[in-house]
Amino acid sequence: MYDISCKLLHIDSKQNNIGVPIPQNPTEIEIPIIKVEEVYRSEFYEANEQGYKPTLRLRISSLNYNNEEELIYMGVTYTIIRASEPYADETVLICERKVKNV
Repeated sequence: MYDISCKLLHIDSKQNNIGVPIPQNPTEIEIPIIKVEEVYRSEFYEANEQGYKPTLRLRISSLNYNNEEELIYMGVTYTIIRASEPYADETVLICERKVKNV
């Protein structure tokens, strides 16, 4: 049995003396998942046209999401492509697997 966990990565940034933001220590915030869904076919092709490859769709509580850009799901880091609120109390996160710098 797998331990299903999801952590949002909150990264604060600080500006240096010329105004360039420098990322500081990331904070991992563990959140409960309402539902893991399949990426819709139309959504996949629309994102693919823009250069994204969505691989994960999560439904979480809107109270837990604060415009983070990355999350860790089951030990894998994902970039959040898009967030939408189909209902007032839920947020759907469309994510793609993060590729390390090449």
